[in-house]
Amino acid sequence: MTAPVFRLIPATKNYPWGKQGRSSLAAQLAEGAGIPNFQIDESKHYAEMWMGTHPNAPTRVLSTGQLLSEHLASHPELVGESVIKRFSLQNGQIPFLFKVLSFDEALPVQVHPDKQTAQRIHSEKPNSYADPNHKPEMALALSDFGALCGFLPTFQVAVYLSAVPEFASLLPNDIVEHFKSVARSPDESECKAALRDLFSSYVRVDNKKASAQLKHLVERYQAGKETDAEKQVKPLVLRLHEMYPEDNGVFCAFIMNHFELKPGNAFSVAAGEPHAYITGDIIECMATSDNTIAVAFSPPEERDVDNFLSCVQFNPTRGKTFIQPTMVTRGSTHTNGSLIYNPAIDELAVMQVIVEKGRTEAHHKLKGPSIAVAIEGEGTVVWADGANRLGMKKGQVMFIATGTEVKFSAFETSFKLYRAFVEVL
Repeated sequence: MTAPVFRLIPATKNYPWGKQGRSSLAAQLAEGAGIPNFQIDESKHYAEMWMGTHPNAPTRVLSTGQLLSEHLASHPELVGESVIKRFSLQNGQIPFLFKVLSFDEALPVQVHPDKQTAQRIHSEKPNSYADPNHKPEMALALSDFGALCGFLPTFQVAVYLSAVPEFASLLPNDIVEHFKSVARSPDESECKAALRDLFSSYVRVDNKKASAQLKHLVERYQAGKETDAEKQVKPLVLRLHEMYPEDNGVFCAFIMNHFELKPGNAFSVAAGEPHAYITGDIIECMATSDNTIAVAFSPPEERDVDNFLSCVQFNPTRGKTFIQPTMVTRGSTHTNGSLIYNPAIDELAVMQVIVEKGRTEAHHKLKGPSIAVAIEGEGTVVWADGANRLGMKKGQVMFIATGTEVKFSAFETSFKLYRAFVEVL
């Protein structure tokens, strides 16, 4: 009989925006995960650790080296018939992709497509868009986490157009004046249309023109000549400029919401919602896809303005609602340290599990598969009424089959892990 719980070998991704060397939590975790021949190189930037079945960075079974997808294709009972049917899974796929990200430079300003758009762009550009799936996601802060997400209210953008001549000068005057005239309109569709016109013009601005105006803006800010309307946004502009000194994406500070999250805060990102993570270490979980459509903070050849504009949702908002975690209660006995972050995305949810020294967290059987990664400390995972157990320490990753009751225990130290899962109830 195939074991319902087993260790995995995750995969890593290196991007320039990743944290360098051992400062990257993704690198620290990868070091403890059992990746063959993995050693931290202090000169490299370690951006992501992937756990899942997506072919762009597939996970393997530690004991055999076999692809997790191949193992699950041979043993579909580990995923469960209801999950396979619900998500039309093939070839041993699971419906979620689980990651740890570490970054000290902004990721690209991007959107993820809905399913219909994903199918179209995958068909048109399979080398750029590797799969036909959508990519709704959740980001959960492990450290202080800064992000741009969603569009500012139109009245606030209008304030910046009046206060920041370097920003306004990038855009056609008729678009700017029309935007200002409708920015406080009670007609939501009118505001959205004006925002669409403004943003569409902005992302097509000549980069030399944008760089010149950005230089003027930064010089003015460094000289302390910002207006009262700019005081709050000034630190963000200077921070983004330090990361990308000639990128027109810096002006997104005047169009998009900026959030600062503390550890434990989380939010979801829907299809078509523009975002760019800036600094931090996060847990990220998404529908199994690697489709990202970028317009800024990325090389020109990787930008896709037309497809970005075809699927971005122009929904101005005053802020973002964080996901409120709930206690695990169903069928459990000791769950003081287990919280569920449920982003209302069908393919996924994430548990945060903190096991204090000498305690146990008992989890009921889930109606779907899960993947767990240890973030801090060490402990054990026990299943089959205590007949089987595996040690688990920082960086180690485990697959837990559908319908498997498990207990996480800590002995010498406390123990913290995150468990991504899907359920079909």
